[in-house]
Amino acid sequence: MKKRNFLAIFATGMVIGVGTAACGLVGSGSAKVTADSTNETSEDQSETAASQASSEAADTINTTASAGSLINASTDTTSVGAVTKVSDLDIEGMFTDRDLDTGYDESNSTVITLNGDSAETSGSGVIADGSTITITAEGTYIFTGTLDDGQIIVAAADTDKVQIVLNGVNITNDDSACIWVQTADKVFVTLAAGTENTLSDTGSEYVQTDDSSNVDGVIFSKEDITFNGSGTLNINANYANGIVGKDDVKFTGGTYNITSTGNAIEGKDSVRIKDGNFNLTSGSDKDGIHTSNEEEAGKGYIYIEGGDINISSQDDGIHAATVLFIAGGNINVTESYEGLEGDSIDILGGTISVNSSDDGFNASTSTSQDEFGFGGMGGGMEYDENAYIHIYGGEIHIDADGDGIDSNGNLYIDGGYVVVDGPVNDGNGAIDKGGTATISGGTVIAVGSSGMAETFSSDSEQYSVKYGFESTLEAGTVITITDSDGNELLNYTLNKNASSIVFSSEDLAEGEYTITAGDTTDTITVSDKATSAGSSAGMMGGPGQGGGRMGGGHGQIQNGEKPQFNDGEMPDFKNGEMPQMPGDDSQNPTEGENTENSSVTSDSETNA
Repeated sequence: MKKRNFLAIFATGMVIGVGTAACGLVGSGSAKVTADSTNETSEDQSETAASQASSEAADTINTTASAGSLINASTDTTSVGAVTKVSDLDIEGMFTDRDLDTGYDESNSTVITLNGDSAETSGSGVIADGSTITITAEGTYIFTGTLDDGQIIVAAADTDKVQIVLNGVNITNDDSACIWVQTADKVFVTLAAGTENTLSDTGSEYVQTDDSSNVDGVIFSKEDITFNGSGTLNINANYANGIVGKDDVKFTGGTYNITSTGNAIEGKDSVRIKDGNFNLTSGSDKDGIHTSNEEEAGKGYIYIEGGDINISSQDDGIHAATVLFIAGGNINVTESYEGLEGDSIDILGGTISVNSSDDGFNASTSTSQDEFGFGGMGGGMEYDENAYIHIYGGEIHIDADGDGIDSNGNLYIDGGYVVVDGPVNDGNGAIDKGGTATISGGTVIAVGSSGMAETFSSDSEQYSVKYGFESTLEAGTVITITDSDGNELLNYTLNKNASSIVFSSEDLAEGEYTITAGDTTDTITVSDKATSAGSSAGMMGGPGQGGGRMGGGHGQIQNGEKPQFNDGEMPDFKNGEMPQMPGDDSQNPTEGENTENSSVTSDSETNA
């Protein structure tokens, strides 16, 4: 198990570090399986033999989650979704034994030595024709050397499993993919330990030679493809995408440095990450990690269980066509239009840091995107019943110029530590939802402008406070919240200008509190799960404005430091299904219904 290093929020209010681990989940595929790909005849064999590594995420959650972590869960979101739902995902079957097996026997493998514009082969199942090497049969193929304007093609039977071992290669291609998987049952690309491998397209466009395919990636696969091993793969995609898979794309290990003019990683049916180190840079209007299949049920999702993922994108950092499911890992989106996007977003754990020029998190289906557009004005959006964001745990920091957390449907927070440095413009809010926002556990600090400021529903289980300041506070201003006994619940220093704050913590309860910020000192009374105070001019409640309840015994927040968490505060799920959680399924507002029920009490606005 990897050691957890949390986001540290110090007196400056800034996230200064992202941990190097998977937040309590398993790391680096510690169980090594030595299945021989040449003897395996069906995918069912590897799936039947339960792989410890492929099921560790579910097992870890099952063993570490307590009944208490489920009792306050706000609602069951497993049945929500457009084409694909969380309950469609087979969590324990995400990775097979073969996906995790990085072993190979060189004496039983075919060895290909690349020599500039030609190749030497030793073994069967491969044809070398100048700088084109074609694999025609099941087996393990070890590549080493340099290939200029060349290509590795896999054209095997649709029952064949092929393992490609990159053992220190440098391959360029002027007008097509460096590796092109045309036919096979499944392909495994293994990065040999201690090696560095580089693939580059060097031309301005690809020449298409197959009418059935539009090849547009340095690695292009029409079949399922898995990347594993412990070596390094550098990809320079000057024409379009880095890695493209027309079925499932999986990663269980290795280091990937991808710079592309298109999407860095693209999978049609799914992208699944168990472990690995990723440094991804995408091109104009393109995503770091992208899936596209929103037509077929059970497909189009992104599943992240571990790994260290760094993304700089010109569009979305991570864009799922359907479900975005994050069970762990360290995700650092340093630049994006929108940080994380999907029909639905479920976060069970991990450390996530997002910087975005529009929304930090965005849950919206293609229907709501078509009707209402991207990055529209926050607050008052139409309700999308198929979209939601559900945060069970994790350490999250969002710095957004648009909405911080934006769900076109409902928002549920049942745990974790969430900090939103929201917009400075009044056209967006730190929290924005089309339905209701409920909270039952964790800690939330959401600051931003006041024009479209929203908060949690009064149907929540945990108390929250939304406070509007009379004037805009400058970056560097310290905001504190203290109870009647002098205990400081919050001490937060603004990174950006702000005029409102939403705060929720398990320590917040009914009673009197003092809020200070610069020259402002105000005494407020919390008498409702959703308490609003201070200046309310220009502040929106939105549908179901109100409070929330965050539990977990996380203690006070002092001097800008985050309290400690117990490991594994995640829900239990089995057989790929999320747990059934108590809650009212009728929380969604109906047309014309006003669900706002918040208490507004303020003794004084400002004491100079």
